[in-house]
Amino acid sequence: MTNDRIIIREINGGEVNILDAEYDTVKINKTGVFLCKEGEVDIIIDGQEFHLCRNSIIVYFSYSELHILGHSLNLQGTLIGADLDIIQPLLYQVTNFNALFIIKKYPHQIVSESQRNTLCSYMELLERAERLSEEQKMAEKWVDDPKPVKQIARKQAELLANCLILEIVQCYTDVEFDPTPASRTDEVLQSFVSLLYRKFRSEHEVSYYADQQCLTRRYFSSIIKSKTGKSPSQWITTALLVEAKRMLLSSNISVRQISEDLFFPNQSYFGKWFKTNTGIGPLEYRHGKEEKITDDAEFDDVVRRGISFVGK
Repeated sequence: MTNDRIIIREINGGEVNILDAEYDTVKINKTGVFLCKEGEVDIIIDGQEFHLCRNSIIVYFSYSELHILGHSLNLQGTLIGADLDIIQPLLYQVTNFNALFIIKKYPHQIVSESQRNTLCSYMELLERAERLSEEQKMAEKWVDDPKPVKQIARKQAELLANCLILEIVQCYTDVEFDPTPASRTDEVLQSFVSLLYRKFRSEHEVSYYADQQCLTRRYFSSIIKSKTGKSPSQWITTALLVEAKRMLLSSNISVRQISEDLFFPNQSYFGKWFKTNTGIGPLEYRHGKEEKITDDAEFDDVVRRGISFVGK
């Protein structure tokens, strides 16, 4: 089952150029998970090589690069992925934040037979709920009367997706990781980035993030700059720009509403801020003038991945 925003796809070794990623590296535009049910496959994600076999799961994130090196003919697996605006609210409901960091560091794990069966069950139920929703949407009566049945189908899919994400997180709770203690500066950076991705929409001042760690703004800024090459202000601005651009391109939300959602004083202030940082106004960007923008694409990618990983 596939649509523009969600993919649920069965993968098998008899396919030619699976996901278009066997002949060349491709950019992943969704966040999700792949469960290998049978066979083997070797892949590279963002330069890191993984060997997947029966009962392997691997979580992948939007804006990563994928290349499939090879696979066995008996390969079978289920791939599920969704757009960021679907995944973010679901991730926000995950209370085990440490597990999310472990997933980011160790995306590939071998699960038990019991965990595999549970994952398969949720995946099958989710696929069925999404297929039903699509079938009803295509029906003529569905266009004019999208009421109780559609609402129930949506709720079913949402609850199943929540259950699946929680089960995936559970698969990573017992992962052993490098116990080497982080330096104080590493802790400051990690705490800043974690807090930033949760609070950047409402907290735009460097002093807020410094205060949370009981540091002076100057000392805090020097740590972040030395560890990342970017100042805290650049991190905050980039996070806001990434989210503002996403909202401008992926929705019909008014510029006024976007400015309110991102806690700017008013629409006029937001418009001036956006133009100062991009060279064009919000509406110009929405109407396809983004080619005029010159920015640090690599850094934008880093921040974008972080936002998609942590969620709202």
